[in-house]
Amino acid sequence: MELMGQKILTSISKKETSKLWKPFRQTLKEKDLFPKLFYSIHRYGKAVQEGSFSLDTQFEKCAAIELDFDRIDGFEKISLEGGKYAVFEHSGSVSKFQQAMQKFYQEWLPSSGYGLDNRAHFETFDESYDPFSESSVELIWTPIKVLK
Repeated sequence: MELMGQKILTSISKKETSKLWKPFRQTLKEKDLFPKLFYSIHRYGKAVQEGSFSLDTQFEKCAAIELDFDRIDGFEKISLEGGKYAVFEHSGSVSKFQQAMQKFYQEWLPSSGYGLDNRAHFETFDESYDPFSESSVELIWTPIKVLK
């Protein structure tokens, strides 16, 4: 899937989500673009699979949308690879996101017959999404592969 957006190199400890999303949303507004669906993409690399991921591990974080145009100033093409994904819904504020992920990694994944794949992790949400609202809903897409 081809998307358009912006990206930064960051770590969880840097807490730079707003550094990416505020300018991205401002650019959309300036260009009169009002997408129905947003993508928050994370490319962690093999550190997640190997269990060496920490709060200071550098990864690529992208803010993106689907566009019919080839190029828009200030945006670059961002690709999502195909493959199997575990998809689940998270309802609530971003402060509860970690609990949802912990449940996925500690309960669902070990009993599923799948392991993590080295592809982009991402979330999708609509224009009404507010990370601080308890009524927010997003879909979490985690790349998986069959264990041998």
